[in-house]
Amino acid sequence: MPIILSRRHTFGLLVGSFLSACAGNGAGGVGKLFVGDQRGGSRVVLQGAKRLDDVPYEIVWSQFPNAAPLLEALNAGAIDSGIGGDSAFIFAAGTDAKIKAIGAQATRGMGPVVLVRRDSRIRSLADLAGHKVATPRGSISHNHVLAVLEVYGQPYDAVSFAFLSPSDGRAALQSSAVDAWAIWDPNAAMAEQEGARILPGKQDLVPGYGLMFGREGAIADKRKLLQDYHDRLYSGWEWSARNRDAYAELMHKDTGLALDILRIMQRRADRFPAKVDEVLIAQQQATADRYFRAKVIDRKLDVRPLFDTSFS
Repeated sequence: MPIILSRRHTFGLLVGSFLSACAGNGAGGVGKLFVGDQRGGSRVVLQGAKRLDDVPYEIVWSQFPNAAPLLEALNAGAIDSGIGGDSAFIFAAGTDAKIKAIGAQATRGMGPVVLVRRDSRIRSLADLAGHKVATPRGSISHNHVLAVLEVYGQPYDAVSFAFLSPSDGRAALQSSAVDAWAIWDPNAAMAEQEGARILPGKQDLVPGYGLMFGREGAIADKRKLLQDYHDRLYSGWEWSARNRDAYAELMHKDTGLALDILRIMQRRADRFPAKVDEVLIAQQQATADRYFRAKVIDRKLDVRPLFDTSFS
């Protein structure tokens, strides 16, 4: 379960990590890789796969509540690598982030959804027009709502967005401050247990990838470390795909999420390692084009230079 930091706390973390990174890049810092992570993320799968037992360099971990501040830290040079959602990456890239995607984990099954309160008059995704929807800005759920509007032939401004963190979006739905909440599991599963319902309709409209990132400076200066970490993370993803129960147990210990929530999440979607290839890049280009049409980013973006296929 992602923790939520205040803006000031996050800024302090970035500055502290950046100073540590600068110190580590000198003569005494050879063999250090600064890695951003989220609860239940990379470190958990690496521990489960026992791929942290023999690392020949030091991994310096920093914890982030979600992809947005992690990407900010990468762009600021505070960390060398991290993972986050593909849609959030495209949004960050639209603001000239100096980051490349060097690995990918694909999701097959239920992706982002839109939830409403049990007593809501909204019955399906086709009925979203005219309503207020909470979602994190630039996230896969934001992308999903835009794609829903497209497929139902509605303009992008048919809904009004409240751009909120997952925890704030949950509270906004519960308090009736918004009409709907666009979000992903495990948040969706928890909301269902609290009485919310998932709107039916056309789903699976946007790709679902978790991406491994490298900042451009680290790709140039720490290539061997990044390649080794990349290969270890792929082994971790393979382990988690094959050992779902054991992975759920580790996530439970790391995040504090109830095991039944984690098992619902696992039943609804499979996650497995994927290549950074032309198919993936074409899907990301479609997201970038949608973001430009919807004015989420302010210029047309060629995503091809944002992906480095040489790590595969």
